[in-house]
Amino acid sequence: MAHWKDAFPIDLAEESRHSRREFARFLALVSAGFTAGIGYLWARRTPLEGAPESEGGAGHDHAVAICAASDLRPGQSRLFAFRDPHDKCILVRTPHGALKAYRQTCTHLGCAVRWDGARLECPCHVGFFEVEQGFPVQGPPSRPLGGIALEVREDGMVWALGDLPKPNATGSVAALPCPREKGGAA
Repeated sequence: MAHWKDAFPIDLAEESRHSRREFARFLALVSAGFTAGIGYLWARRTPLEGAPESEGGAGHDHAVAICAASDLRPGQSRLFAFRDPHDKCILVRTPHGALKAYRQTCTHLGCAVRWDGARLECPCHVGFFEVEQGFPVQGPPSRPLGGIALEVREDGMVWALGDLPKPNATGSVAALPCPREKGGAA
């Protein structure tokens, strides 16, 4: 008949120990606690990754020396920390000799992006980004990487100056061939 009564034995005398009013008070107290916790986190919030801290785009007040420009040959990269030790970024000298810097965090699930000599790769889900503007060209990432403004000073040192604005998708980017496809498209 009623098998649930065997699994959940409740004595009717004890059932009325907790009223609906007490349960509603408990829910209100828990909700107030969550609201206070969210308010505290909001008050102590830090800017999101890639968001400029100051008005006017790239802030020149947080410049970081990375390395000498002559230390990177075409096709090489160097990792550096920008705002704090946890803000990992990657400096790349493209095969054509241009210097580019991006946040090392993939825009899909936050895996570390690495340089494979031709493009930026997210090894977690086989995602690739082109190096000119950081647009995704293969895999699950759908947003471009956060770019870092660079300056090569008179002494030859490369400096990271601030965040670049996110590029828009109006410029067309040619998709690079898939590394798993041998011999290109069929």
